[in-house]
Amino acid sequence: MTKITYTPYLKKKFSTDNFGVIQVRRTENRKSTYFTLSESLKEIYWNKKKGEVRSNYKEYERLTNLIKDKIDELKFTDSKVPENYVEKIEKESNEKVSFINFFENQLLYLQSRREIGSYKSHKTSYFHLMSFLKTLDKKDLLFSELTTFFIRDFETYLKCTKDLSTNTCIKYLKTTKNVFKKGIELYVYDTDIDPFLRINKKKTPVNKDPLTKVEIETIFNTNIDKNDPLYNTKNYFLFQIFSQGMRVSDLITLRWGNLVSGNIVFYQFKTKVPHLVSLNDVILFRLVDYFPNGNKILNTKLNFSIEGVDYNMTYQEIEKHYELITKENISKYINISDVMKGINKVDENIERLLQTWLDLKNEKKNLIKMKLEMEIREYSLKNPSKFVFPILDDKIFENVQFGSEKHILSKYQYNQMSSKTTIYNKQLKKLQERCGLNKVLTTHLSRHTYTGLMIEHTGKDIYTISRNLGHTGLSSTEHYVSDFLDNRVISENDEMTKKFNKIF
Repeated sequence: MTKITYTPYLKKKFSTDNFGVIQVRRTENRKSTYFTLSESLKEIYWNKKKGEVRSNYKEYERLTNLIKDKIDELKFTDSKVPENYVEKIEKESNEKVSFINFFENQLLYLQSRREIGSYKSHKTSYFHLMSFLKTLDKKDLLFSELTTFFIRDFETYLKCTKDLSTNTCIKYLKTTKNVFKKGIELYVYDTDIDPFLRINKKKTPVNKDPLTKVEIETIFNTNIDKNDPLYNTKNYFLFQIFSQGMRVSDLITLRWGNLVSGNIVFYQFKTKVPHLVSLNDVILFRLVDYFPNGNKILNTKLNFSIEGVDYNMTYQEIEKHYELITKENISKYINISDVMKGINKVDENIERLLQTWLDLKNEKKNLIKMKLEMEIREYSLKNPSKFVFPILDDKIFENVQFGSEKHILSKYQYNQMSSKTTIYNKQLKKLQERCGLNKVLTTHLSRHTYTGLMIEHTGKDIYTISRNLGHTGLSSTEHYVSDFLDNRVISENDEMTKKFNKIF
């Protein structure tokens, strides 16, 4: 067998240069090919003898992981199954084809294509299958041994021995079934029997109890210092809800270049389908902290006069002042004693004062919005590839074009997204405690919450909800909102029953 070596290398254009580009040199039969990482590095930070970045360099970890990913990628490409793989299998008896060997080949295939998400889910299913085989004192499993009885026993093992939920069991069985079907598609195994046909496919309904309007307002009204990490967490979560239930993968990969003409236009990370979100008031004001002049605009003092009195306030001060005078004057605005007598008496002077402040508040808000949108447009044009929120490192993902054919992540990039999502979820638990909420905050609860709000707002208009969620078909939306509608049916039935006083 030909030996292939992979050597990290700092390639300089000229020998006198004090810097070079990091590459991986692949050598086979004394013939070398270079694969660039497109990363420049000063020579003093490169250990030529060991072929690695020196540990005192500030980006040592990132570059080391990039080198490792490139070498892994090349190794998997070189170790792909030879072209006559299927021919060799076909020479064997159809009854003796190894399902385990084919499963391992599929893992190799997914990793070589850098489909890291699919690779990890398949690898977990493979791990559970091998664990089950170990209980049977088996190291291999043939395609022909994948019978309905075997699948039934495998499901029982997952559910009872591993204590996994019904939905998790179904997920692992579905992955195993997909590998089985792929073996048939590739003519590795020939059969008309589906051993998975009679296995339970009905998932247990997931709790989709969304936040109520009062609970959302509680989050809004919880004051958090800007130096507190939960300040960003609060912003991210509210942004998710009001940007039409944006998925966390789209939140953390959102770039300034996606903000176009008062809208957010992007390809959804999960489906790679284009989606549009209107830049409404709530999410616009969540963006203020994430571009240079945002807070400067928001904190601009505005001069105006009301009933002969001069004021100099920021928009936020105007908003607080309006809330204050509303609370102070609401009891004077409507004479409660007269209301009790059936006379709706209103103080016209207070009515005029409140309306004047409300009109001014809306006028100044529109002015601030216009300035913010102009500043965002200018900043977006100059920084189109910069992430909106400081969650992921721009440098690590600079060559990734989300939604395109280049939307292929390395293992390191995929792990970065996973770890940042995990940290965000942990911070949401702390935000929940800070806000005094009983419902567990998760990244996906924002999507459930938006769906719940839209069901109430649109009167169960599935088409509108589907478009706003970015689903590719109505069937996905109908399945997604079914639990919400079930809860609503129960609630409305209870309300109807309460109208009857006599129950005996």
